[in-house]
Amino acid sequence: MDDTPFYKRPWFYIAGWLIILFVVYGWQIVRMGGFVASEVDIFIDLVCVFPLLLVLWMAFFAQFVLPVRTFRDRQKIFDRLITYLFGGHGPAIFIRDGHLVMREGEERKKGPGVLWLDSASAAVIRTAVAVKRTIGPGVHFIENKEFLAGTVDLHNQSQSIGPKETDKPFDDKKEGQDDAEFNAVQDRRKQVSALTRDGIEIVPNISVTFRVDTGFPKEGQPGSRFGFRTGITKKDKENEEKDKEAVRKAILGEGIKPNERPDSPRHRVAWNQLPAVLAVDVWREYAAKFTLDELFKPDQVVPPPPPQLPEPTEEEVDLLSQPIQMSANRETLQDALTAMLRFLNVRMDRIIKWLEKKEEDKKKETVSSQPPVFQPAKTKSEPQKKTALQVINDMVKARLTQAEVDILDDTGRRGEGTIMSPEYYLLKDRGLKVLSVSINNPRFNPTVEESIIKAWNASWLSNAKAESEQIDRRRNIIEKAAEEKAKRQYVEALSREINDLAKAGKPSPKGALKALILRSHALIRSNEQLRRRMTTEMQDIEDMIKWIEADGK
Repeated sequence: MDDTPFYKRPWFYIAGWLIILFVVYGWQIVRMGGFVASEVDIFIDLVCVFPLLLVLWMAFFAQFVLPVRTFRDRQKIFDRLITYLFGGHGPAIFIRDGHLVMREGEERKKGPGVLWLDSASAAVIRTAVAVKRTIGPGVHFIENKEFLAGTVDLHNQSQSIGPKETDKPFDDKKEGQDDAEFNAVQDRRKQVSALTRDGIEIVPNISVTFRVDTGFPKEGQPGSRFGFRTGITKKDKENEEKDKEAVRKAILGEGIKPNERPDSPRHRVAWNQLPAVLAVDVWREYAAKFTLDELFKPDQVVPPPPPQLPEPTEEEVDLLSQPIQMSANRETLQDALTAMLRFLNVRMDRIIKWLEKKEEDKKKETVSSQPPVFQPAKTKSEPQKKTALQVINDMVKARLTQAEVDILDDTGRRGEGTIMSPEYYLLKDRGLKVLSVSINNPRFNPTVEESIIKAWNASWLSNAKAESEQIDRRRNIIEKAAEEKAKRQYVEALSREINDLAKAGKPSPKGALKALILRSHALIRSNEQLRRRMTTEMQDIEDMIKWIEADGK
């Protein structure tokens, strides 16, 4: 019930000002000789002057009611104010972060109305029989018998399911505990509960971060910074249509859970509930592939990910390589012009590539003449060992974010090749994009937890030693690779120095020795890290240079 005091309600202000207006008007009529003497004037005022002034007043203030720019939009505001005056108006709704801000029952009105969406909202408009259009941030006008089909929030969405921090899902109902409270704890337990391969129940917390799969405008381009592109160019309009399509899929793709009762709040799956539902299904699938002991033992061999090729940006798309399409019924002159433009495009493409290759060759020559900079060697990626719980986290995220994922058999072993991810394509068809998935804080029956702690106490020392040995092995591999690379770079630098001397003429032994020592001196001085660690060697090299310049033989 609305608890607003009556003196703060809109009707009180309207009625109050009308009373004041009629009192002043009546007082003026009395001054002019009374009501009987002014019947004609009263009739003209009520029938002509007051309605005309009311229309002019509404036309003037309609310019400032909403943030619109065009005359056509201002005219629509005026039309809706007139409709409101006669009681045939439709809904007037403000949508903030995908939520409706309105008076009760406003969405059920059928006349022409107005929707004002903030920069983080989008919506779909429908009639009783058809979907009409998708709208983004800004002011939009709806016609008679048009309604909201649904709204979305363009912010990154986060959904967490599972027990609360204070929940004890495996405890029996205590004496005096409220039935609703106990049932709520068990309901949160059932939402994420899964069984391992050896039949142990595990209850984690699952968090999913996702958003509507819309694009972000470039700097200086129109649109919403939360992810909705607009514009007037052909490319901008294409991007706007893509974003509208993603919003439409998200809203119209809402489904139901057939196993839930129709009157249950969980019967309907809203657009922002689907990612978490899919994450739970995939979590249960992979949890059943591992035993309890495997969940926490780092013995799952995970191959290194393949190198990811960078996705080409819009600026990197080579427009010159795109053929110009012409229909078969064009005239001969147009076909000739098309062939000529095609030829020019190909020639320009070849010239650009030749110039780029020439510039790269020049840069390589400049770099080769400089002293080499010693950097740590990049070691080849090696397979990693992870726990089964880490593998499950990776696989659940992959199933929701990648088109193809690795194969895991019923015992958690990786197979050859990949399989399609149905969850990824389902989310894509719903206009959604998952950003991250986290499965953490697993809970077990207290007796199972006690056995896990005992097993950890018995094996923690051996696990720590194994991890330490693995770290030492990796460090030795990195050090050996870096040492070999440094030697190779040093020999290459000295070889270039000798090659330059040979090109200049036959060098003397003393000149060759001096050149090599000077090159070593330059290499050390050009690297800050080497200069700090080789102060003694630097002094020895400087003494050798002085000896050669003095009387070295």
